[in-house]
Amino acid sequence: MAQAMAPICNAADCPTQGWLARDGLVQRCPKAAGATRVAHSGRVQRNVNLPDARTAASGALATATPIDLLIQHAPVGIALIDADGLFKSVNPAYCAIYGYGATELLGSSVTRLLPAAQHDALLARHRAFLQDNQPLDVEWEVLRRDGRMLTVLGQSVRVPGPDGRPNRLVCVVDISQRKQAECALQSSQQFLHSVLDGLTAHVCVLDAQGNIIAVNRAWRAFALANGAAGGAVLPSYNYLSVCDNAAAAPTPTDATGGDPATFAAQLREVLAGRSAGFQAEYPCDTPAGQLWFLGRVSPIAGSQPLQAVVAHDNVTALKQAQDTLRQSQALMLDMAASIPGAVFRLRHARDGRWHFTYVSPGIDDLFALTPAQVCGDIRALGTRILPEDLPAHDAAIRNAVATGSAFEQEYRIRLPDGSLKWVHCKAVPKPGANPVDEWTGMLTDVSGRKQMESVIKASEERYRTLFETVAQGVVYQDAQGRITSANPAAQRILGLTLAQLQGHHAIDPSWQALHEDGQPMAADAHPATQALHTGMPVSNVVMGLNLPGRGRTWLLVNAMPLQRNGRVDEVYASFEDITERVLLSQELKLQASTDFLTGAANRRSLMQRLGLEFDRVQRLSGYGCAVLAVDLDLFKQVNDTWGHAAGDAVLQHAAALMRQVTRQHDLVARSGGEEFTLVLPDTGVDDAQALAERLRDWLQTQPVQHQGRPLMVTVSIGVGLIEPADANVDAVLARADNALYQAKSAGRNRVCLAPAAALRAD
Repeated sequence: MAQAMAPICNAADCPTQGWLARDGLVQRCPKAAGATRVAHSGRVQRNVNLPDARTAASGALATATPIDLLIQHAPVGIALIDADGLFKSVNPAYCAIYGYGATELLGSSVTRLLPAAQHDALLARHRAFLQDNQPLDVEWEVLRRDGRMLTVLGQSVRVPGPDGRPNRLVCVVDISQRKQAECALQSSQQFLHSVLDGLTAHVCVLDAQGNIIAVNRAWRAFALANGAAGGAVLPSYNYLSVCDNAAAAPTPTDATGGDPATFAAQLREVLAGRSAGFQAEYPCDTPAGQLWFLGRVSPIAGSQPLQAVVAHDNVTALKQAQDTLRQSQALMLDMAASIPGAVFRLRHARDGRWHFTYVSPGIDDLFALTPAQVCGDIRALGTRILPEDLPAHDAAIRNAVATGSAFEQEYRIRLPDGSLKWVHCKAVPKPGANPVDEWTGMLTDVSGRKQMESVIKASEERYRTLFETVAQGVVYQDAQGRITSANPAAQRILGLTLAQLQGHHAIDPSWQALHEDGQPMAADAHPATQALHTGMPVSNVVMGLNLPGRGRTWLLVNAMPLQRNGRVDEVYASFEDITERVLLSQELKLQASTDFLTGAANRRSLMQRLGLEFDRVQRLSGYGCAVLAVDLDLFKQVNDTWGHAAGDAVLQHAAALMRQVTRQHDLVARSGGEEFTLVLPDTGVDDAQALAERLRDWLQTQPVQHQGRPLMVTVSIGVGLIEPADANVDAVLARADNALYQAKSAGRNRVCLAPAAALRAD
């Protein structure tokens, strides 16, 4: 190093000619006149000769060198900090960044610029840099004098100090605005991903060669449920190859469309940049039968190289409705449905005005407005709404904002070309402290549905008498409640002949009538019986019957009393079979309360159940309920090593074992990614610990088999009890979680109890 630096001292008796290289530092020779040179990172730089604290404090610049002036007027903050972490010199830019005067900083500790919790860490890194040359070029969250937090980028070099110990010369740049921009960009990207994953349409992104580079949750779920490996529809597959293989298959083209070769050719036009996009309907054979999809393909504007979005919507029900209408009514309706056109986010700003913060490109097709126009003017969408629909639209919005409830409205719009559309708008407020300040919603073209509803309404008016007398079952009962007559539809629905019905009461015990919640229906609760006793009509009663040869059948029943001479002489009950509707409703309720992947209860069901058990513990003396916090150990390694499909298999296996070791009235809930919570009613700490150990042992000794490979997983479990002294269920969960963390810290694959003071023995 010495040979690489030119001498700066010409004193004849100076053995070092102006510098000394010692311990990685270049020190100034006492005989040298003028500035020294320092070596940093293998390069020789001129020492900046920062003025000491007294010179900076007094403002004496009479002897300032050009380097001194350069530092004083530098646009970046520069400071000299001694070995004890005290400021020896600061330039104006440094003071401006932190909001202090030079006299306030000089002689004070550098820790005053950070929150108190970070003081020790800063001094430790400062000393490590000076003593061991540990890197210190990092970003810091610092504290200005006015209390605001800033993000700065600091770069440090070591320079010799007057006491022989090295000092740190640091250059600081305020990068707060850049960090804020990075956070805003990340937030925007996360929102777009959440919007895509929230869509029911199957969406993927293709590169210019047709390779699938991204898919949303709906696409992935459909692919996995219908043989992804064979269908080649997940990322890393070539979508064009899938289309070409389908075109080559010996399957005739459906008369209504769905030619794979045409679809592939149009897709190539889009990927080559020669087409602005297209849409097509096509059939898809799945294990559950043939489905129909509406596919939309459009290029991503500005993407280089070109990328395209493919969206598929299931229109099977629509196709079936079209076929039914063509066969029964010969109605010439075009039932081509459209994917919901636009997703938006609306925010209430601090100045009291509303504005759109995001609108998807589909707004152009729907409203003939660009996203920029809508985001720039909140009134742009309103100008399209028909004047006669606008008052109801505005009133619904005001009510939703006032109550913090979801907004849902349908209205008509007129486009610049004079055409009319029906639009369905639904928006929900963001959960949180101020839920009405931000809304997320969707705008959908429902013109096709509105047209179909108009046709159906006309058809209902035309055939009302026929439906009332034939399509619905009608049963007549006399004043004693005995069945006297039933029309053919009633016999068909009930699966009983008129001879089998006559003389029986509608509440015949052999039919085991049930309320909608599954509870037995008493004789006086039957709609026909109520109409007989009260003389008042009874409407829309859901009732279940166990019918011979059909099993449980659900009916929607109306009963109308017929009076003669001021008294009820007869009752006729009309009903329709709503079995499929009730089963679908029950299935939807089940889906709303369970985790899709594992079949365990979801967090919503968990909190409801915990609330019930918490109330029981508060009310019933001696009643106990245990709560187990369960976490799969090192689950991330499973995903990273074997893939997310393997991780899903492990989660499903773990949930299944938990259900095996628990009782029917216990609750197994998935409360997080790889976290589960078990609620064990009427259970003491000993039984809860025994069950936890059994579960831990089962999971350890029964690995899941995935693609011919055993995947062993272990769990850590925290055990707690709901205590009468608990303020709320969160206290219970926190106690169980703390025990879980103890199990993790103790080495995993073990069971830990909550602290003894928080437990109660049986």
